[in-house]
Amino acid sequence: MALELDPNWPGLSDKDESEDPYINRTEVKRIAGELSGLLDKFTASSGILQDEFVTAPGDTPPEVQLPAGAGSLPDLQQYCALSENQMGKWPAAVQFSFAANWAYEQLVGQQGSKSGKYAVLLEQADKTFDALVDIKNASQRAEQASEEAAARTET
Repeated sequence: MALELDPNWPGLSDKDESEDPYINRTEVKRIAGELSGLLDKFTASSGILQDEFVTAPGDTPPEVQLPAGAGSLPDLQQYCALSENQMGKWPAAVQFSFAANWAYEQLVGQQGSKSGKYAVLLEQADKTFDALVDIKNASQRAEQASEEAAARTET
């Protein structure tokens, strides 16, 4: 399925010179701020303390309330890696440990690493935030330059 542009979207036509591109800088700034706030939640540790619960068969572990931001990259890198000791040393567990650790390295990456897919996704989100700020600033500079040029031609 290919992406299709809405023909009625303002600013898409190069043929209609009466149509000035317009950027609502206030809205772009708001969206960039929201994106930055969300990105902070994914890149900062939530402060979760590592807890381990041992329960008897049939018992349920205590309910844990995770803080806001749980699931951030630092949290996943710190608490979600599993070792061979945690999975066991019999042949099936060793093979599963190998597969689980390979998947973990691909998706999350080792602690402090930016090589996992999750880290790459967060990096791209950060670049998107920067691009929104650049769009807002470029629009503002272009508008100011246009107003200055118009003022010079009037005098």
